[in-house]
Amino acid sequence: MILEDTSEKLYNQVADDLRSRIQSGGFGPEGRLPNFKELAVAYNVSMSTIKKSMQILSEQNLIVARAGRGTYVNTPDRSAGIASQNRRKVDQDTIGLLVRDIDGPYFSGIHKGLSDTARTLQKRLMVTVSVDDHHQEEMMYQLLQDQVEGVMVTTMRKSLHGVSVFEKMLAQHLPFVILQDVYDTPTFCFDADNYKGGRLAAERLLSRGITKFAAIVGEIGFRVDDMRLQGFTDGLRDGGVNVDEDCFVLRCSLGSEATAFDEGYKLGMSLDLKGIGFEGIFLFNDLIAMGFQKALLERGFSIPDDIAVIGFDNIDRCSEARVPLTTISVPRREIGQAAFKKLVQIINKEVKIQPERILLEPELIVRSSA
Repeated sequence: MILEDTSEKLYNQVADDLRSRIQSGGFGPEGRLPNFKELAVAYNVSMSTIKKSMQILSEQNLIVARAGRGTYVNTPDRSAGIASQNRRKVDQDTIGLLVRDIDGPYFSGIHKGLSDTARTLQKRLMVTVSVDDHHQEEMMYQLLQDQVEGVMVTTMRKSLHGVSVFEKMLAQHLPFVILQDVYDTPTFCFDADNYKGGRLAAERLLSRGITKFAAIVGEIGFRVDDMRLQGFTDGLRDGGVNVDEDCFVLRCSLGSEATAFDEGYKLGMSLDLKGIGFEGIFLFNDLIAMGFQKALLERGFSIPDDIAVIGFDNIDRCSEARVPLTTISVPRREIGQAAFKKLVQIINKEVKIQPERILLEPELIVRSSA
């Protein structure tokens, strides 16, 4: 559908059209609406426009959302059925978990900590895996309707300031915590102390007598990457290094855990390593680092004699690499446990939601690569 070019906001036009279709029975006896992505394609508008349109319809009680099932036209029977199911879920002490790459080596460790604590506290964990932030926020709106007791969430957004779904969660007093360090967090967020981890990497390379350095981290604006880089460069400066002259820094947009190894390999194959002339490199996660190591070896470099390599996270595969990887260990299981316990405290009204970072201690794990 092509919307008219008028002064009326696009999201109001979409909401008006959907309202007409709802009132005319245009979504059939089941009453299920297309998902956000399908609506964005159908109306040729952005996901944010669809989100605003759906918010309008939700506030007018024309639609209801069900986590894992979709969005439906609201009817008295459906409202009663959902209310009944909501009561059952609350009685069952259900906690929602919204995460990306749950099978990846990083978040799988956090998930273990969450699962362990859920069993200990006799809570049920409802896991939803999202493909991107828009899909994740669609699922969060559905969780608002389903009335889970609380939510734990990860996000790839650089900042949570002004993100409507988080503001709505706060307005509706839904307990939630964030499972990573993020700018402008509206609630408790849990992560390793990424700044300290970066310093540990710098100190290790300095201890080897290295004088020329490199760092590869994600794009500017992601707090996790910013803190790891800041800790690394501050550690070098404290060790007497002129960072502007003796540390090559590359910031780039990298994909998911599924593609990280290949992206690290491509970087290692494409960079002018001899021209840059570094002797030690810090890479912001282990998969990138192991892919980079593979490229170094194929290009004839010796690790660590020619170039020492340090990663970050300490995933299980580090010790199995061709050159076992020195890395910064993140206490992932402990992060999951601490986040779950804090969320339960919020649910039990023992603490109030507040913007606070809870950062756990990282640890240097020395292996053959550095």
